[in-house]
Amino acid sequence: MMKIFQYFLLIINIVSFVFVLIFGVFGLVEYFLGPAGVEKFLKKLKIPLSYNQVLFIGFLCLAVMIISYIVRKKLTGQL
Repeated sequence: MMKIFQYFLLIINIVSFVFVLIFGVFGLVEYFLGPAGVEKFLKKLKIPLSYNQVLFIGFLCLAVMIISYIVRKKLTGQL
């Protein structure tokens, strides 16, 4: 049962890492275009989220990634 939980945490960690990479690219776009340019970019891509919502989701994925990594390492005894 513990092995299943460790695999589940690994999957969550990998998926959240992928999302953090995607939102990292969003951060680069924001750096070059600014918040107003990102709003236009989101509308052009037909993404129904605002700048603040995308920023919040990015930070949430980062927090999930860090927490799942710490819990996974504590379960294996490496931390």
